[in-house]
Parts: sequence; structure tokens; C-alpha cells
Amino acid sequence: MDIDRVRYFQVIAETGSLVKASQILNISQPALSKALRVLESEVGLQLVEAEGRGLRLTEDGRRFQSESKGLLDSWLQLPARLKAGGTPRALRVGTFEVFSTHFLSCLAEFVEVDNLELYEFAPGRLEQALAEGRIDIGITYLPIPKPGVEYFEVTQIRMGLFGLNRFLNRNWEELPFVVPLSPLEGTPSKVMGLDGWPDQKYPRLTKARVTLMESALELCRQGICVGYFPEFVVRLQNLAANSRSQLVELSSPIKVRERLQEVFLIKRVGVSETPTYRRIARALRSLK
Repeated sequence: MDIDRVRYFQVIAETGSLVKASQILNISQPALSKALRVLESEVGLQLVEAEGRGLRLTEDGRRFQSESKGLLDSWLQLPARLKAGGTPRALRVGTFEVFSTHFLSCLAEFVEVDNLELYEFAPGRLEQALAEGRIDIGITYLPIPKPGVEYFEVTQIRMGLFGLNRFLNRNWEELPFVVPLSPLEGTPSKVMGLDGWPDQKYPRLTKARVTLMESALELCRQGICVGYFPEFVVRLQNLAANSRSQLVELSSPIKVRERLQEVFLIKRVGVSETPTYRRIARALRSLK
């Protein structure tokens, strides 16, 4: 597969037009169209289809764009890295949205983030990525055992049930919860949901299901739902929220000591702890 044809495709995908792509690439439209047809023949997929005077990606085209972009960027940056004598490889950290969205401000106080790559994975896929060497370090509070991966508890964070003031005097069983869309599978712990709520013990009245924690927080800020969140996340969101969107802790059936959630750093077996690894651990401990 010719790397130039992949590059041409990426420009076509971004512009949605052969005309604009040919202008950017300084290539004639017939030559660009031919390169696109050859690429589709090589991958055995239809990548684009006509839409009015332009083009749009097919479902296969969107997948190919997503899968090839990182590889293309890495290839195009190779000459510069070689001329520079080889720049230090980025630190690749994998986690899920609880930490990738709301932990960054704390992490930046302990780790240089100008050479950091942050990846989001669901529990289970996080361990898989680490075992396969696609990331260097993982952060999770829902560990799922995986051969070749080891866990180290570094701190505990406090969880809680949060919503607007209007829900303060309501029984928790009557509250409209927003819950994670994807159920957690494969964990040996008591935790059943991705947010850490023990659903098998305390079934919730579910009003909404979302993929992103930020979506759940917005539903709570609007007074539509309540949610089970890490306390530090709510503390950070309240700093930026106006008075009408401040979340308060609500009465919960979960005992205080059971709301403490262990946080783990995970790495591949046999890989030594580095100074950066220890700095990330200190950053996590700062969340208390």
C-alpha cells in the first residue's frame, strides 16, 4: 500500500472534496481520483461515495480514516525524529474518563505533559492495551485481571451520590439516576457498574444511560438526574459551575467506609518502576 495514496485519502476525507484536496495537494483531479480508486482496490473497500458536488466517507471509509491516521502521522514524522537524533518516546498513559478528563489538572503539577500521550479505554480493554505494549502505564479503580499485568494500589478516593439541592429530601430509591451505558464485565470485585455503584445490592431507578461522565454531570447540573461520582470530580466541577449548577452530596444507602474506592496503577510484569511512575502515584494521592 503506497503511503502517498493514504495521505491523499486523508486530505480527501478532511475536505470532503476532490477539488479542494487537489488544490491542497497540488495534484490534478484525475490523478487524485485514480489514486483513490487504486487505494480502494488495495484495501478491498469502498471508502467514499458521492454526495452532491462533494464526497462523503462510507462507514468503511470512516474506519479506515481512524485506523490509518495515527500510522500516517507517525510515518510522516519519522524523518524529523531521525534528524533530531531520536526524540524521547512519549509516555503513554491509559485510563478512562474519570481520570483522563478530571485528573489532568492535578497530573500537570507532577508530570511534564508536553511529552504525554493519554489514551482512553474501558476496564478490560485497558489491561489488554497494556499487555500488548500499546501503553506504558494504566490508571484504574476497576481492575480486571490479565496475564502479564500487575496492579499496585496507590490511594483511595471517596465516592458519593450527587445532585442538585432539589433532591436533598428525597429517598434514594425514588431518585432518577444517570448510569454508565456499558456494563462492566470480568471484574471479580463487588462492583457491578462502571461508576462503582453496587447495583446487585441497591438497584437504582435509571432515568438515563450515557457513555461519558461529562454527559452524566451535565444531566445532573440540569437537575434531570443524580449520579454516583468520585468526590474530587464533583469538587472540580463545582469550581467552574455557577451557583444554580452546584452539586451537593445526597443521602446514600452505601455506608461511608464502602464509598472508598481503591485506585491502582498498573504496568506490565517485569517492568521496573520509573521516577515518572512514582510521580503519577503522588499525583493520584493528591486527589484526597
